[in-house]
Amino acid sequence: MKKNDFYKRDTDPGLGPSSESPPQEIPSAIRGYRIEGLLKTGGMSTIYRGFHPETGDMTAIKVLSPKFLKDEEVINRFLKESEIIAMADHPNIVKLHDQGDWEGGLFIAMEYIDGISLYQYLQDHSLPYKKALEVSLEIAYALCHLHTHGVIHRDLKLENILMTRKNTIKVIDFGIAQILTERGEAEGKRRRIVGTPIYMSPEQKLNPDAVSYPSDIYSLGIIIYELVLGRTNHGKVHVSRMPKGLRPILTKCLQPLATNRYPDAVALITDLSHYMNSEQFFLDQKA
Repeated sequence: MKKNDFYKRDTDPGLGPSSESPPQEIPSAIRGYRIEGLLKTGGMSTIYRGFHPETGDMTAIKVLSPKFLKDEEVINRFLKESEIIAMADHPNIVKLHDQGDWEGGLFIAMEYIDGISLYQYLQDHSLPYKKALEVSLEIAYALCHLHTHGVIHRDLKLENILMTRKNTIKVIDFGIAQILTERGEAEGKRRRIVGTPIYMSPEQKLNPDAVSYPSDIYSLGIIIYELVLGRTNHGKVHVSRMPKGLRPILTKCLQPLATNRYPDAVALITDLSHYMNSEQFFLDQKA
C-alpha cells in the first residue's frame, strides 16, 4: 500500500472479522440518519455510513442483526455497549451520538472515525520507537478513563484501536465491555470465552466474567509489545527482544498473576512516562 493511500481505507468500526454474507438491502434512513452505504457486517451487527440529521456530520450507525432481536442476552449486551460509550467522554474513545429503536430493530449512532485500525496499519508500516510509546500512552489514558468509570474493556487489541487522519488514537468496540459493579450478574450463567485469546490474560481465559483492571493491563502489554515490534506477535512474546528500559514495564504488565501486575492504568502511565523522560530511553532510541 502506498503511503498516500493510507487514509483511503474505510473506518474499521470494530466488529471483529467480517462475515462473508450475501448482499443485503441497505436502508435509506435510520431514525433520521441518511444512510450512504455499508461499512461492515459482523456476526451480530451491521455498521452503516450515514449522516447526522442535524449536523450533517458523517456518522457510523451500528444496527443489531434482526435474527437477534428476540435474544435477551444479545440485546442487553448491545444496549450496554451504548451505555458504556455514553459515559466515556474522552478524546481517545469513540463518542456516542444517539441510540434507540427503529423499524428494523435497535441501533447505535457513533462518531465516524476517519482512519484505520492499528492492525491494518502494522501490515504495511512500522512506528518509530518514540511514536510507538506515545501511541501506547494514548491507549493507556483511554483505559485510565474507562477504569475511573468502573469499565473493563475486555477486548483490547490492535483491531479495536484506530489511528485517525491526525495520528491520534481512538479505542472502539465495547461489545463485551463490563462494568465492574455488575460482575455478580454473570453468576449462574454458562461460562464461555469472550475476547481474543492472544490478548487475554490467564484469568480472563479461566473466567471472563471475573476480570478486573489488571486484565486490561495485560492486553495493553501485548499491544505495546506489538507496536514496538512493528508487527503482530500471534501470542508469542519475548520481552528480551525489547529495548532495555522497556523490559521491566512489559514484564510487570504481563505477569501471569493479576496481583503482580500494575493495579491500574495510572501506575503504568507513571512508569512509562518516567521512562520516556529518562536517559535510558535516549540510549534505547539510539540502540
